[in-house]
Amino acid sequence: MRLVPLAPPGAGGAEGWPGNSAVATGKTPFATAPIARPAARAVDAPSAAEVGFKAARLARALRAGLPVLPGWVVPVGEGKGALGAGAGAVRANGLAAGRVAVLAQTLDPPLVEELRGAVEGLGGRVIVRSSSPLEGDGRWAGAFSSVTGVGTDDVATAVRSCWASAFAVDPLRRLEGCGLGLEALELAVLLQPEIAPDAGGVARTGTGEVTVEGVPGHPGALLSGWAVGARDGALAGLVGASAVAGVVDLARRVYAELGDDVIEWAACGGRVWLLQSLRSGRAAGSGRAAGSGRAAGSGPAAPMRADGLRVAGRPAVPGTAAGPLVACRVHETGAGVCREAILLVDRPVPGLAPLLFGARGVISRAGAASSHLAEVARSLGVPMVVGCHPEAVTGPAPVPGAWIATINGATGEVALARA
Repeated sequence: MRLVPLAPPGAGGAEGWPGNSAVATGKTPFATAPIARPAARAVDAPSAAEVGFKAARLARALRAGLPVLPGWVVPVGEGKGALGAGAGAVRANGLAAGRVAVLAQTLDPPLVEELRGAVEGLGGRVIVRSSSPLEGDGRWAGAFSSVTGVGTDDVATAVRSCWASAFAVDPLRRLEGCGLGLEALELAVLLQPEIAPDAGGVARTGTGEVTVEGVPGHPGALLSGWAVGARDGALAGLVGASAVAGVVDLARRVYAELGDDVIEWAACGGRVWLLQSLRSGRAAGSGRAAGSGRAAGSGPAAPMRADGLRVAGRPAVPGTAAGPLVACRVHETGAGVCREAILLVDRPVPGLAPLLFGARGVISRAGAASSHLAEVARSLGVPMVVGCHPEAVTGPAPVPGAWIATINGATGEVALARA
């Protein structure tokens, strides 16, 4: 057996599993959450080095009796050959060669048969999720890909696609920002049943309180920066007070059992499932952006300018910063022009993450504080404001450096003054 189960034998990870039809038709696949039996707590969970951070945290959560969908993991070791081929191609032929090299790899027949059996056992339709040891560091939030709607015939291709996502421009640039080499790219792959959530999002446990943000339906749009999301009472009006209460309870249980203060969740058929958990905060070693000669996000903690024109936004990442305003687009704006600047972006999409390593702050016209890009900003100590439209003052295409922006990520305030 080369795949690693999320739950050990006899842990009760599949309790309440109704069979294949509920998944294949998009109906609720579980009547009850798979709760680990107390005896399973004594069984060691696989490590992040073996199965990646995401899968390792979910395995621990299962053993703590938390509601986690069952699953199987293609361990890090199985992907070393493919990722090694990708790294070699990048060194020899440039950034674009890595993904091609990985996708050209083949999985051996015994592993493919195990994968097919795992998909069948999980209901015939799964989501294939990347799980990297790097993801314990918030700077890697949203860096790797997942593949949805995967069946037995295409599971091997989906696994290769996850491996290949390590060689997209975004993760390769994040490697540079973190001061890491290509050999640091390691990736496991997690297979879980694909559910159709009634709602989903993020919950954050603070001092004595839990903040919940979410959207109706799948949380992917919120996490990737394409949805605004609603919080607490407003969210209850959209998805129901009982769902929000269930998320708050789950967040508190995760914090008590694992010490993780951030969870991604999905509500489906009257139950709230844990999709991922982590500990938020500034990442170790993130105090200096690569090549910048200065701490990321360490711009002047200046008060809001009295002579500045105020534009309202929503708080996302606490902190204050000031610098020249630079409008940025994914893969169109160089990192050099973003150093020491306040970045202005349309949406907080993950592909912008490499630009944050030298930035002082971020203003996003849309998106939410629960986006993956906001988690990257938190880890770098870069203040962020969302839902702000500086073009009311600057015009639709501000010239880089023509305006000085001062932001307060805790209040959502932005002040603009001509340079």
